[in-house]
Amino acid sequence: MFPDLIGATRDYWRKLDEVEAAYRRNELTIQEVDAEVEALMVELGQTRRQQLRDAWAALQTFVNQQGEALVGVTALGMLAYVWLVVNGQA
Repeated sequence: MFPDLIGATRDYWRKLDEVEAAYRRNELTIQEVDAEVEALMVELGQTRRQQLRDAWAALQTFVNQQGEALVGVTALGMLAYVWLVVNGQA
């Protein structure tokens, strides 16, 4: 349910490490490394955007389903705060 942005970033760093290792073994040219890094950055950006969209959709669904309960809890919290302020407790 919660986006795994840290996991996506770890995958990105792991892939960068693989590209660096390939470059150090002379399997990739610097131009190929640049292209790989750019592709990995695009992939990470897309993954992050998708995960944030999914989290936003889940939040909207929760608010739509629990809207009345959220309003009730908020109203009770505000009333309790006002009561505490009026009675000098806060």
